[in-house]
Amino acid sequence: VKDIKCAQCDYATHDKLYFRKHLLMHKTDKDFKCFHCNYATNNKSYLKAHVLRHKTVKVQLIHNTVKDLKCSGCDYATNIKCNFQRHLLIHKTSKDFVCAQCDYATHNK
Repeated sequence: VKDIKCAQCDYATHDKLYFRKHLLMHKTDKDFKCFHCNYATNNKSYLKAHVLRHKTVKVQLIHNTVKDLKCSGCDYATNIKCNFQRHLLIHKTSKDFVCAQCDYATHNK
């Protein structure tokens, strides 16, 4: 089996498909661009793997962020004001929204 050698680097393979994919690495214009940062590639699979890293970082940031809004009634904490306000309703004893046809009542409209 004869190796196909890249003229631009020391890459060599016997597979034409792999060689064609490799040549894309040397192409200056990148066809696939990340929406989250300036990363660009000519390999769609590489872009998919790269985008997954952003999701992992986002999850880590959410879990590592200091949560400024802390509930005094329990150990709930968040940085999102509307979530905090909604949470506070579970500690409220009076229910402002009452059904006119039965005895159902709730905090939420």
